[in-house]
Amino acid sequence: MPVQTANSSSLSMLLFMAWRNLWRNPVRSLLTVSALAGGLIMIILYSALLTGMTRQMSQHATEISTGHLQLQRQAFIDDRDLYATLPWPYLQQLEARHPEMHFAPRLYAAGLASAENTSTGVMIKAIDPLRERQTTRMLEHIRQGKADFAIADHTASGLPRYNLVIGAQLAKNMQLTPGSELILVTQAADGSIGNALFRVAAILKPLEPNFDRMGVLMSIEAFQQLMYLEDGFHELAIKLEIIDQLDSAQVTLIQQLAAFTHEQPLEPLGGDPIIRNWRQLNPAVSEMLELSQTMMLFVGLIVISLASMGMLNTMLMAVHERTHEFGILLAIGMKRRILLAMVLFESFLLALVSAALGSAVGSLMTVYLERDGIDLSHYMPDGYDWAGVVFEPVMQIYLEPTHVLHACGLMMTVTLLTALIPAWRMARLNPAEVMR
Repeated sequence: MPVQTANSSSLSMLLFMAWRNLWRNPVRSLLTVSALAGGLIMIILYSALLTGMTRQMSQHATEISTGHLQLQRQAFIDDRDLYATLPWPYLQQLEARHPEMHFAPRLYAAGLASAENTSTGVMIKAIDPLRERQTTRMLEHIRQGKADFAIADHTASGLPRYNLVIGAQLAKNMQLTPGSELILVTQAADGSIGNALFRVAAILKPLEPNFDRMGVLMSIEAFQQLMYLEDGFHELAIKLEIIDQLDSAQVTLIQQLAAFTHEQPLEPLGGDPIIRNWRQLNPAVSEMLELSQTMMLFVGLIVISLASMGMLNTMLMAVHERTHEFGILLAIGMKRRILLAMVLFESFLLALVSAALGSAVGSLMTVYLERDGIDLSHYMPDGYDWAGVVFEPVMQIYLEPTHVLHACGLMMTVTLLTALIPAWRMARLNPAEVMR
């Protein structure tokens, strides 16, 4: 017990001496603390910005249009085969078995759009508006008009004229506004020429580059009348209640689809039904999410290493100024390991003060920015495109407490490793030479 008390007393004395030595030159110590704290603040802000962007990216990849999972046939994935459809009973059986999930069927086709003297190729996408609103937020991203897919009116010949929604760039290129008329011409499923007159009900905000330039949204009912394709759907977007169950839900659905196919065989030309999760559908986004942690570590290491150079200079100057003092202590019998520990304690306390100050200021700044994000709508009203994904013009900030802890731990580690240089230099002093 007395030995433990003596060790504790010696440790307390070393810490006290290290703290007093640290403030022998307060200006130099404060500049070093400012440099280390500033580097820590930069790391916290960068990690919060990167985390917010990756969360925004994954949210866009799942909630805006893709969904958590998608069901398609292999021939449709490979060649966008018009006839590679899945029967409607598949949708009904999945909805009956999984009331906790939401399903949105979709159909696709290519066509030619004409308005007055302008024509261009378009990608037609048919949706069930009710199911789509329950599965994704695509129909919430409206720039002008209202996402109404009902029958607008009837033509002179008595045919229904449906409403549709078009992409932002397509509307700009063809000079269309809500209320404009649009003619679609396409190759129908039965080999005939499908054509119909539509009314533009709304214009979408930018979602993704290709769809913004060529996208036309219509109801499944309008699509079936235009394409004469009523046997099934091309794609089924699936939304889960709990995203953490993504892998298990994918395995379950694959097993159930195998049973459906066994009970109701599909014609072989369309290929097998395939279920892919959002990471497989958006590999660029998935890779960016995986890379984000490495990027944060790499950038953090560079920033802290640069800031630690200031701390190294401070400790080298402190050791140089106290060379005579260290020589006297060694001459009267103080062990080198005690002096080594004292110098390391000075560096530790310097890093500890910097970590406390930097984490407090960085966290406060991040919490303030997290509330409203960084608004870039004045410069980029339509958002910005990164890795094929169009982001909202407001950059989201998200602070994770673990990032602050990791940043502080990284700074403490790098700082102590850097402090080994002046500590080792001090431990190799020769008392006789120093006191001459």
